[in-house]
Order: sequence, then C-alpha cells, then structure tokens
Amino acid sequence: MINVENLVKKFGSLTAVDKISFSVAEGEIFGFLGPNGAGKTTTIRMLTTLIAPTSGNVLIDDKDPKKDGYYIREIIGILTETPGMYEKNTAYDNLKFFASFYKIEESKINANIEKFLKMFELWDRRNDLVATFSKGMKQKLAIARALIHEPKILFLDEPTAALDPESAYMVRNFIESLHKEKITVFLCTHNLEEAQYLCNTVCIIKKKIIRVASLFELQNSKEVKIFNLGLLNSIEKYKNIFDKYKDNVEFSFSDTAASLKIKNYEKINPLIIKDLVNEGAEVLYFNEHKESLEDIYLELIKN
Repeated sequence: MINVENLVKKFGSLTAVDKISFSVAEGEIFGFLGPNGAGKTTTIRMLTTLIAPTSGNVLIDDKDPKKDGYYIREIIGILTETPGMYEKNTAYDNLKFFASFYKIEESKINANIEKFLKMFELWDRRNDLVATFSKGMKQKLAIARALIHEPKILFLDEPTAALDPESAYMVRNFIESLHKEKITVFLCTHNLEEAQYLCNTVCIIKKKIIRVASLFELQNSKEVKIFNLGLLNSIEKYKNIFDKYKDNVEFSFSDTAASLKIKNYEKINPLIIKDLVNEGAEVLYFNEHKESLEDIYLELIKN
C-alpha cells in the first residue's frame, strides 16, 4: 500500500530525511516514531504530496505522487499535528465544505457527517461555531474531517493529543477497528504506550531509520533476556546455583525475589529450574520480563 525507497529531503544544507526505506501493507497500523526533529512530519508531507522529495521513490497504492497526486489525495485522509478548521463556521458546515472536495454524492456526504459527528459525540454541537469548541472537541472534529470521504489510507499525527482519557480511549478503539476494515493507518505519535497497543509494525527514525520491526521482533531480538524469579523460601540459600552459570547469568536478589539477566536462555533456563527444584526450592514463578516499547525505543534512540 505504501512503499518508500531511499527517500531524501533536503532544505538547503539541512538534510531532514536521509535515505529512508520502508513498506506498509494494506490494513496495517504502522507506527512512525522518533524524537522532535527526526523527520517524521517531513516524511508525512512527502507521502501525502504536500512537498516533493529531493530524491528517492514513493509509491502510494502503486501510484507515483509525482504523476498521480490527484488520485493519491482522493484516497488518503490526513490529521496534521495542528489541524486548522474554520472557526467562524459550524462543525457541520466545516465537514460539508471539506467533503465537497471529493467525488461523493450529497446524500453520502450528509450520512457521513452524521455518522462521524455522532461517533465522536459532537452531533449535539453540530450547529455551533467551532470557535466555541474546546481543544479536545476541535481535535475530534479534525479526525472526522480526515475520515469524511472514507479514505483507503489514513495519516494520523498525534491523534489523541489534547483528548481527555475517555475520548482518547474511544479514538484508540476506533483506530484499532480500522485494521479490521483493511484501512491502512500511518500513525505518528509520541505516545509509546498507544503505539505498543495499536501498531502491527513500528518504524523508529532519527533522520535515518534506526529500526523497522514488530514489537515481538523487538522484544525477542536480544541475546540476553531478563527473567523474574520468585520463591516461597529465601533465595540466599541458592546463590551457588546462579554462580554455577556465571558465564551466562547476572543476578540481583532481595529475600525471595530475583532478577536474572540470562544469555543462552533457551539452554540455561531449564538447567536453573531443575537445579532449584533438586535443591528443594519452592518456585513460585519464573517468567520473562517483557520490555515495553518505551524501554526499547529509548535504548535504540540513545545508542
């Protein structure tokens, strides 16, 4: 659905995006992550035909933005980081105006306006001026605007920014539902917990791409993993077991709980458990500590 190859964008002597390549499958929720100034917004602007790349190739639904910009703008929806609405018009009139840019029948436009305003709990305020809306209400209206023509691909830049927890939860559930309808979502966010919950694949960028992978791949790519051990009796008594595997195990413990960094864990873990049981340890739990996307992201960016 989206294919990017060696994409570069320069502004004078400044390289904002440096030879990035990735692909996004149809129906995928693709997380685009990176610190401020990493090139995320510049990349979105290139993919949505707002600016031209300096070099590289882009295909959106097998179409080249340089040749087929009109088609691409018809099939995409965009929520920018700072969406602008006409504040002296009503919510309903805003959506009607933006929907008029697309080839949609009048009856369908009206049905979609009602559908999305009700979905985002704005229907009762449809005839109120946008200037009277809170920041969160304006954000929900901007999401409705991005969806009004039922796009194939949805670009979302910080979609839950400024939303209260209940509204943010509703928007996340809605984004998740798009995956079932095979709508492709390109999600740019600083909310790593949100990205972990929603995304099939994440791309971590800092002008260049650092990593493109699923959360499962990120969590299972290390040679050393952390495991949590809990006993019903004191761990002090069994230190000799961990010392036995010191070439593969680093550990710290307190009373009945221990944290173990284990290399070659597929081989070492069964041996540790066997030794503990043979020496009379009452094992309450022995499980892997799964790193969060935030932990992995911060480590990758730092390095």
